[in-house]
Amino acid sequence: MIASIQRFVRKTDCLVARAYLSAFRERGGLLAFLFHSLFHDEREIALNQVDPLQRTTVAQFRAFIAYYQKHGYRFVNPDELDALEPGGKYALVTFDDGYFNNVLALPVLEEYQVPALFFISTDHVRERKSFWWDVLYRERVAQGATPDQVYHEAQALKSLTTEQIEAELVARFGADALKPRGDIDRPFTPDELRAFARHPLVHLGNHTANHAILTNYSAEDAHAQILRAQEALEEMTGARPRTIAFPNGARSGPVVQTCAELGLRVGFTIRPAKNALPAGQSCSGLNVSRRTPSDLPFVRGGADHHSPPYEGRGGGGETTHSVASKAPYGKPERPWTAGSGLVQVDRFSLHDELPVEAQCRAYRSDLLLYGLFRAGYLKLARGWANAST
Repeated sequence: MIASIQRFVRKTDCLVARAYLSAFRERGGLLAFLFHSLFHDEREIALNQVDPLQRTTVAQFRAFIAYYQKHGYRFVNPDELDALEPGGKYALVTFDDGYFNNVLALPVLEEYQVPALFFISTDHVRERKSFWWDVLYRERVAQGATPDQVYHEAQALKSLTTEQIEAELVARFGADALKPRGDIDRPFTPDELRAFARHPLVHLGNHTANHAILTNYSAEDAHAQILRAQEALEEMTGARPRTIAFPNGARSGPVVQTCAELGLRVGFTIRPAKNALPAGQSCSGLNVSRRTPSDLPFVRGGADHHSPPYEGRGGGGETTHSVASKAPYGKPERPWTAGSGLVQVDRFSLHDELPVEAQCRAYRSDLLLYGLFRAGYLKLARGWANAST
């Protein structure tokens, strides 16, 4: 039911956007975009070696870049965020996780001279292990499970730490469960990441050491997850990141405070919204803003590709119906200590339900019903989660 409503709302947004952009002058702002894996083509997706997430092929990625350049958007790198002019039209490309297949983006980035920001889970790089959601998808599909069944199983795991999830998968599927099957599902190696980082269009960011849903961890362990990734990236590439993407969108005031204390200056969410310029002004209900921990909404163990509930087949969204964590960083009632702020940047994700051009047009619009639908769904989900705990 929810998935059907979601598809209807997205189609409606595409129709509204066409009319809106024909009748009104487009408002400027920053459109940031989230990608995960890239595939050569649909045949590679059909191998079922990874959870297809957004199902983005190289051709679709090229069409996405070309569309925004055609419509007057300038693609920027993260170092430019503080200098963006009000009224300008900007776009920012980001990739989460650290898949080796992200190298497929380089020819397109070079062709259009577009920079991109890649958020790296450093333990996966150092240990050369698969991401747990790909292991679950690969093994369960091989056993005959449907994508919807795998989705619900993944949701049930999201109340755990990554270490707990991996231990469960090894127990279920064997000692080699976390071993990558090939170039499609594996992360970068340290040497590959070092070479990748030297490319002038590549920028790297923190995605925690072990793709940690930070609100599922104690304060001490969450701090360690962020710090280990900072140190590992500096060791492997020679540069210490200033940006972080919260895995699965999960964040809280203490998490943001920790990021600021460790030298991070920009935090990327998975909330789909246009970011207004300059900082502090509203646009489509959200903005690029300097947030203090006391301003930041609590988001429990979310999902950057799995909610509401079938955003997993295309798009980001924080889930809120995972089991409540007992960790200090997972308690919304804990007071948030005011302190150094973090610039928050929200991101759109492409999905596989509609053509790329139609989605790109919709994200330019200042009237998006999907944001209202999503906010309402998450509010209800929080209520259900609170009622069950």
